Amino acid sequence: MPKVEKAGFKITSKLLITVFGLLLFGVLMIYDSTFVYSQQIYSKPWVFALLQLGWVVVGLIGFGFFYFFSHTKLRKITYLLFFFSLITLGILAVVGMFPCTTSLSFAPCINGANRWLYIPINLPILGYLGFQPAEFMKLALILYLSIQLSTKANEDNAFMFYAIISLLVAGLIILQPNMSTAAMSFAIATSIYFVSGFSLKPLRILLPALLILAILLMIITPYRRQRVLTFLQGKVENRQERELGEDYHVRQISIALGSGGFWGLGIGQSRQKYQYLPEVATDSIFAIIGEEFGFIGTTSLLLFYGYLLYLGFTISKNSKDMSARLISTGITFWLGLQFVINISAMTKIIPLTGVPLPLISYGGSSMIFSLMALGILANISKDV
Repeated sequence: MPKVEKAGFKITSKLLITVFGLLLFGVLMIYDSTFVYSQQIYSKPWVFALLQLGWVVVGLIGFGFFYFFSHTKLRKITYLLFFFSLITLGILAVVGMFPCTTSLSFAPCINGANRWLYIPINLPILGYLGFQPAEFMKLALILYLSIQLSTKANEDNAFMFYAIISLLVAGLIILQPNMSTAAMSFAIATSIYFVSGFSLKPLRILLPALLILAILLMIITPYRRQRVLTFLQGKVENRQERELGEDYHVRQISIALGSGGFWGLGIGQSRQKYQYLPEVATDSIFAIIGEEFGFIGTTSLLLFYGYLLYLGFTISKNSKDMSARLISTGITFWLGLQFVINISAMTKIIPLTGVPLPLISYGGSSMIFSLMALGILANISKDV
């Protein structure tokens, strides 16, 4: 067997082992962190873990499809995926321009925003099936922008193409409103443009201008301003917000992480999961991991994620064609950025956001589309 094929098989095997290891740990932590809440709602402790396992299975089907679907043929479906994503984001953007309401069954207001599209079919246990178009757009944007920059763009039009596409996507997402995901989508697009080899000089004007715009949006939007004030000062505008809002959430996360100490309380021994910590299985699951496994456990998890990102960027570096290099860069940067944002929010490095921990947090959209993206990355790794 040629040396190149051996190298490709080796890195693919490492990638698969790392991904499946994170998935297994994630399902176990979902059960561990939700059995109290699940018992209260469904009188069964395993419902959320079973649902998460279902999302994992669906995601692995998507992973398998793209693992065996050659990345050289992605151009055939990329346009369909991207324009479908644009349409769904457009629907939510239009809905988001009106007062938030739960009366729209296909796009209800949840936590003050219209971020989900639902199919009006009520299934047992699962309820109404829905997905977050913004999560799907991350994958579609990576594929579309990578293929366009690698095949059709030149020095004269590459920057304008990148800027128009990335700002269009970010603008539609921010209208939901969802500023953190809009910023993430733009950052992912920028990482792809950065690796493409085209001139970076125009970014010197665009990035500072967008930073100023983002600061203005945070200042003029009450809930964003309050979130930043909570982060900077530990203060809120009224007692109710302090007891039930951002400050409460942040303090419960700190209690969980602090309680874990060096070795942790032990698996299953978390106290914060007894309905003290909000979003215990989604955005805040890292806090439960820290409480039960301590500094040693969270450090091990960081190293595990770091190794996944190392494999992704190694695949990007060794990819033989430009489109594969850009796609693998975009996928790796996406998962890495999401991981860094979640951990940074949990440790109070940045304000609290609603970004889940990849492959571990409870939820269908993020899990399914992340695994589809990793299937593409694994397919590319076979050719390095």
